[in-house]
Amino acid sequence: MNQKKQASDTDNNAASAAAPAAEVQAGDDANARNVRVRFDDRQMTSHYANVANVGMSKDEVTLLFGTNQTWGAVGDEITIQLSSRIIMTPSVAKNFVETLQRVLQEYEGKIGKIA
Repeated sequence: MNQKKQASDTDNNAASAAAPAAEVQAGDDANARNVRVRFDDRQMTSHYANVANVGMSKDEVTLLFGTNQTWGAVGDEITIQLSSRIIMTPSVAKNFVETLQRVLQEYEGKIGKIA
């Protein structure tokens, strides 16, 4: 099951309309301003991934996500069913890495060390 629909369209739209907004401070201290960011999840799909791969070019970083569906396979080949490709600029990728590191540190502080 690669995609899950967890609510009806009307329920999903109602949830999106009520989605919390985050206050973000943009700019340097002298020119700082608060910007309200709202995540619109009305067209979002969810995918499960137990495999990730990263590629790059001069202008892009590409994340590939998929599922290994060949558990216990015997032989020289396994099949990864790719479900998502995320392409981002190097600066967005760097910000993503920093955010992911912070979230994982918080997780380990609350739940325990990840093996």
